[in-house]
Amino acid sequence: MNRHPLASATAIMTTAALVFSAMALLVKGVAARLPGPEIALLRFAAGLIAVVVAGTTRVKLRPRNWRGLFWRGAFGGCAVLCYFLAIEHLTVGMATLLNYTAPVFAALFAWALLGEHIGRHTLGALSVTTSGVAMVLVGSAPAGSLGLGRWQLVGILSSILSGAAIATIRQVRRTDGAWEIFAAFCAAGVVTTSLPAARHWVAPTGREWALLAAVGATSVTAQLLMTHALRDLPAAVSGVLLQLTPAATLVMGFLVFGERPRGLAIAGAALTLGGVSWGAWAAAAPRRLQPVPPEDP
Repeated sequence: MNRHPLASATAIMTTAALVFSAMALLVKGVAARLPGPEIALLRFAAGLIAVVVAGTTRVKLRPRNWRGLFWRGAFGGCAVLCYFLAIEHLTVGMATLLNYTAPVFAALFAWALLGEHIGRHTLGALSVTTSGVAMVLVGSAPAGSLGLGRWQLVGILSSILSGAAIATIRQVRRTDGAWEIFAAFCAAGVVTTSLPAARHWVAPTGREWALLAAVGATSVTAQLLMTHALRDLPAAVSGVLLQLTPAATLVMGFLVFGERPRGLAIAGAALTLGGVSWGAWAAAAPRRLQPVPPEDP
């Protein structure tokens, strides 16, 4: 029996995208004084705490694909480190948009590693959303520049690594549960961020600890929702749905932090939303439902 039909997985992934947007805003708030690697380390530490609590109360961790879990953790941990560095040095809308060009790379990795078919609707939606992100990048650049500085490149690197992580999750989800995958992600993230965080450690204030706790809570929620949905959604379709995150973050960056994109950037955000809508329609179509094996009891 198909426990998680594609339409339900689409709704779960959409919710994850909005929670990721809230997390990015919280990171930007605390990054006003704390370095990005430190925030990333504490985010991963919060995730490990959640894994320990779940493992001792209601979840029995049974990892199977150790190699896949390693690569999921390595790709994901490095991606978050680059993403948080970009948030620290760029506007939250720009950093998130750069990070969420990941669907292009996720589709390529899924095709190369998993042999997933990329349908014409998904290709079209990917093209639209990627074009929208490119318009935002150019529209936010200083006059005479394409906007590809050091931290923009770090943001793009985070998207390449995120794409590899998404495709790897899709593969590992066939054998391992959401908590096993999340545990690997957090463990690798702690290892990846420990050294750069220790080199520039800044003691958080009480208010910053509260924001960091919120970052941890939203990251755990979003990651588990995304990992759960990826069992039934192809990596390319998942990436299209996750484009809701940069679109929502761009809007909230304006409302919360006063980040004011120019006309071309606004048009790019609108184009991105169009791609998200197209991708959601394609993913939820009944003809795309596919049976999946039931989860282990």
